[in-house]
Amino acid sequence: MRKILVTLSGTHGSGKSTNAGKCYYLLNKAGYRFSYLRNQDLLDPFGFIVRRVARVLHTDPTEVEKRRPTRILWSLYLLFIYCPVLIGGIRLRRLLGYSTVCDRYVYDIIVAFGDYDRQAPLESLLLRLIPRPDVSFVMDAPEQRILVDRPEHTAEFIRKEKWLYLKLVDAFNLTKINTSDPPPVVWSKIITRVKSALDEGPSTKEITVQAVTQE
Repeated sequence: MRKILVTLSGTHGSGKSTNAGKCYYLLNKAGYRFSYLRNQDLLDPFGFIVRRVARVLHTDPTEVEKRRPTRILWSLYLLFIYCPVLIGGIRLRRLLGYSTVCDRYVYDIIVAFGDYDRQAPLESLLLRLIPRPDVSFVMDAPEQRILVDRPEHTAEFIRKEKWLYLKLVDAFNLTKINTSDPPPVVWSKIITRVKSALDEGPSTKEITVQAVTQE
């Protein structure tokens, strides 16, 4: 069986991490060999440094992010730490016989910088270097639900983020999933698409989502 890379991206509060974890569980429950990777874990070390610097300077982290030295350091971090660890991690998983479900990916990095009207450092190079996912989902949710779950964000911020993700859906042929549907419906859509990418016939390793979710 071929080994594939599945990524789930989406706006704040759209349920990307919840659905990534659940689908990873359902796929392994059904007998597939999937590992789980949190893209954010690869970015948090540098993000922590930015937040600490902002605290020392008594300013907002976004102001630190806008400065040229920070962008240069981000470029170095992405090129010499983020990319090697991400690429090596995915390749190692494949060598060990595992496909990968990735919670967030480079698309979320692009949107994160786009939220503040900036291009991600080395964006074009990143898109060429890192593995192209076999299946990529963008989680979408109604604006009002996101605002309830994430009151720290403004409606304008969420609308802009949703617009940026829709641009990526068109640019990279990503699969949009509406998480306002009942969870079993969302999981079934994701898993059906993943099974198709794995080139599995409909009669093998059938995944009954409803049965698993009732455990």
